Formats: sequence, structure tokens, C-alpha cells
Amino acid sequence: MRNGAIEVFDTKELVPSLVDNDRVDIRVWLKGDDYEGPTRKRVRFYLFDRVWKEFKKLMSKVDREYQEIT
Repeated sequence: MRNGAIEVFDTKELVPSLVDNDRVDIRVWLKGDDYEGPTRKRVRFYLFDRVWKEFKKLMSKVDREYQEIT
């Protein structure tokens, strides 16, 4: 597994990266016999707009709800 990646399945990882110090790119990476590398599937957030802040709030809410059920 890549440093900082999250294994989703045996053949897929979520890999975050910082792009040009102003964007976060979260991409799906495949790990297969024929191909290993990024797919076109990704989510990109610009760090200096409201979307990134809203995403972090959303993840905090998801985490709180997760804590309640575990």
C-alpha cells in the first residue's frame, strides 16, 4: 500500500495528494496484474474556497455519527 493511501479493496486504494499547494486530489488507484496506477475517478477540492471547508464539516458529521454506532 502507498504511503498515506487507504485500501478500499484488494485491488483499489484511495490516494490523496496535494496539487500546486492549493488543491487536494483524492484519486482511485488500481492494483492489478495488467495495470497499476490512477484511474480517472477522482474528487478535487480547492483549499481556499468554501467547498473544502464544507467537506471537512461533512466528514466531521460522518465521523460523529460513526462514533455513535460503534
